Amino acid sequence: MPANTSDPSPLILACDTTQGACSVALWRDGLLASQLHPMQKGHAEALMPMIETLCDDSGIEMGALDRLAVTHGPGTFTGVRVGLSAMRGLALALAIPVKTYGTLAVMAQACGDALPLIVAVDAKRDTFFTQGFMADGTAHGDPQALSAAAVSALAVTLAATCETKDAIALCGTGAPLLADALNAAGVRFSPVDAPPYPDAAMLAAMAAQDADWDNLPAAEPLYLRPPDATLPDPSKRIKWR
Repeated sequence: MPANTSDPSPLILACDTTQGACSVALWRDGLLASQLHPMQKGHAEALMPMIETLCDDSGIEMGALDRLAVTHGPGTFTGVRVGLSAMRGLALALAIPVKTYGTLAVMAQACGDALPLIVAVDAKRDTFFTQGFMADGTAHGDPQALSAAAVSALAVTLAATCETKDAIALCGTGAPLLADALNAAGVRFSPVDAPPYPDAAMLAAMAAQDADWDNLPAAEPLYLRPPDATLPDPSKRIKWR
């Protein structure tokens, strides 16, 4: 859908439900309002009421929205789907564009000048959703699902690529779990005092600075591994006589 260009300052609604929080934000010429509620489940029940409350409290009708921004992963399988489904539904109903942003890139933005940086999210089962960022803030490769040892190897490569002897900045829920592996690999690192989850307010700021809103691809999820829950094998079902 083409972006609404009738107003030079578009009204943007942003949301994130990919991890252990549900957050929403409104932006026009700066942050108008935002909410973030930590939660491990219940995103589907919380998201739309949060959006409605945010708009009502700001005196904004849904029909006034110009653009939608949403994180598309990596994150929990259900969480990623919740935000995408809601934003795609709103985009269709309001005939406005929706654009996706990487969860780890949003988290990296919240770290400011703490670079070079590794964002590492605890994905359980000794796996971390990980992405590195160079000294100039550009991504060092795509998001990956890595073991602790592989994250350490990435940190070594990132330090060498950036030709820095400074400590690698580290953020995300995986940061405290990676200390032993990084120390064993001889990696100098420094945890960043940043929110452990993506914040829709930061996402809204990124979307406001983004000039490319025409001819957008479909808003699709970014999954780095299959869901933890799997359907039972039909061949192993009990057969009743």
